Amino acid sequence: PENLHGNLITEHGKYRIHFPEENIDLNLTGRLANLEEFIRGDEEVLDTGHLHPRAITERLLRRIVAKLLRAGVLDPSKNIINTGSWIGDNALPWALMMETLRPNNPGKVIAIDPSENFIKDMVDLANVNSIGNMCAQIGILSSNMTQVHLPSDSTEHIKVYNEQQVVNGPAKRRVRFQRMGTWKNAITVDSLNLQSSLSLLHIDVEGHEGELLEGARATIQSSRPIIITEGYNVWDPIPVDENDKHVLATLTKQLHYVSGDTIPEYCGAKKNARNRIWWPDVETRDAAMAVVGKDLERKELVPWIAVDLPELG
Repeated sequence: PENLHGNLITEHGKYRIHFPEENIDLNLTGRLANLEEFIRGDEEVLDTGHLHPRAITERLLRRIVAKLLRAGVLDPSKNIINTGSWIGDNALPWALMMETLRPNNPGKVIAIDPSENFIKDMVDLANVNSIGNMCAQIGILSSNMTQVHLPSDSTEHIKVYNEQQVVNGPAKRRVRFQRMGTWKNAITVDSLNLQSSLSLLHIDVEGHEGELLEGARATIQSSRPIIITEGYNVWDPIPVDENDKHVLATLTKQLHYVSGDTIPEYCGAKKNARNRIWWPDVETRDAAMAVVGKDLERKELVPWIAVDLPELG
């Protein structure tokens, strides 16, 4: 999107960041505060550790989650799973919000990311902000406790493949995977043993959403959380991408969720990427729409980075 560029670091203090939708101030660690200033709007710079612009990226998603927490549609005394959590740009303000809303019994945010470096930064940020209701874990979520293939040595912003996908995939992919990449042990959402205590499952796993859901069936059936997934293709009106088809079939036909609402906002630099929010039943959707209906019915797409996001009348 055209609005990705600009020097936004001047909008915030150097050692503290204000998250406007969550109304949370977050202290930075010394390492993150002293990084080179954010001067470009591309993903390469954003992923070097700068939390400054992240307070206003995917701002409509942040607004929706914050409103649902304040209204109790998302129960702040229950838990949130945040996958693909990076250095905690969602997990940290959500955990602080839950502590503010339920000071005596806040739920926990379970933040999972495959990158050891990102998890270390997130834990450091949690410590300097005295956040006690967040659990950060290095991990790759999939359909079962087996190995998955990473097509490069990096664990950052890449799609992973399970063994069946490698074996049944194109011959060129199999040859390429034999020459490069690594195999890593995967975990499942069900292995976290959250039982019926989950309020929100936020999934950002670079096209592996369908496999993650397969490994989350028991948790979803017992908790019936609100689910947010990211997809890279516009549905017009149904998906054409195989992973998106997998997500739709699993949630609506097998787990009996109400068909998802698209959040009208760009996700990152990919022009067709959108978040979708899925409701466990009609009653939950009705309660949510009374709070965020106008946000979900916006006619114009919100840019990935939104310095200003006026409320609709």
